Amino acid sequence: MNLFQLGIKQEQYDYFNEHYTANFQLGRISFVAQNHFKATMIDREIKAEISQKLVLNDSVPAIGDWVVLNQIDDFYLIVDILPRISELKRQSKKHETLNQYIATNLDEVFVVMGLDGDFNINRLERYITQIIESRAYPVVILNKMDAVEDYMDKVNLVQERIIDIPVIVTSVIKNINIEKIKDRFYEGMTATIVGSSGVGKSSIANKLIGKEQLKVNETRENDSKGRHTTTHRGLYLIELNGIIIDTPGMRSLSLSTDIETVQNSFEDIFELAKNCKFNNCSHKDEPGCNVQDAIENGELDELRFNNYLKLLREVAHSESKTSKKASSDMKKVWKKQTKQNRNRNKVKY
Repeated sequence: MNLFQLGIKQEQYDYFNEHYTANFQLGRISFVAQNHFKATMIDREIKAEISQKLVLNDSVPAIGDWVVLNQIDDFYLIVDILPRISELKRQSKKHETLNQYIATNLDEVFVVMGLDGDFNINRLERYITQIIESRAYPVVILNKMDAVEDYMDKVNLVQERIIDIPVIVTSVIKNINIEKIKDRFYEGMTATIVGSSGVGKSSIANKLIGKEQLKVNETRENDSKGRHTTTHRGLYLIELNGIIIDTPGMRSLSLSTDIETVQNSFEDIFELAKNCKFNNCSHKDEPGCNVQDAIENGELDELRFNNYLKLLREVAHSESKTSKKASSDMKKVWKKQTKQNRNRNKVKY
């Protein structure tokens, strides 16, 4: 195995060689639990601690990160994090202005949604918006086709709403179309699987890995809800032909993105809006609204448009919170500096 099979990109490798000597080593974060880290290297997996400099800079590695390691005997210290090619994150539940990293350095993100009681297209569009923000490529997996008689009706709904994104319909239990997922992998590719609890993420990952590496729990039949099988994130090899990162199920995904990304995710609506009569059209009841015309003639799904507006409002609210937090922090800095200047200018007699 080499570093490129582990998923490093050429620009990351060049950065390491430019900034570090041969005394340092590279590893990829494979496990994170509070302040405990594991990193996969070419020939082994090691435990490592983070340097004080990274802690002070609030630069904590996430799973998937490439890190620079300084080895002292059997002790490994993480001294730097290589620039990321992608960052999949969500807004923290506790702190609206902070982000929680799900995984980094991803090429593709598989969004798994059950065709049973888990089915929710609005949530699916939310995931895709965040994945586009991350700079990774989204792929939709509709699982549990064996559990629903009219599953093609739901598949057609997804394909009407989700534009220009691959959709794979699977049954993990009956091993249907799992190979279509596996065929997407190539040497050095990194993917992760996201979705609600109980949709089959760990089962799909086990199929890709080729063994029962990850624990799987049954889904409750009465509401199709699942328990949180995966409680931490892990990085696993797929027969030296790619990397899969397993993540905990998410009951919700608070967006960590901007308005431009939402518009890019709903490019069909954004393009329609360009041809409205008024530049500041709200797409409600103005004359000459191209978006409303598209809804009336069946060119645009009204539910998709409503979800687009909902995500725009959420992002605008989040940006407002972030702006207020930044303003508050800046005021504190100014207040501190003003106090220091006053004390410095005092004349003692």
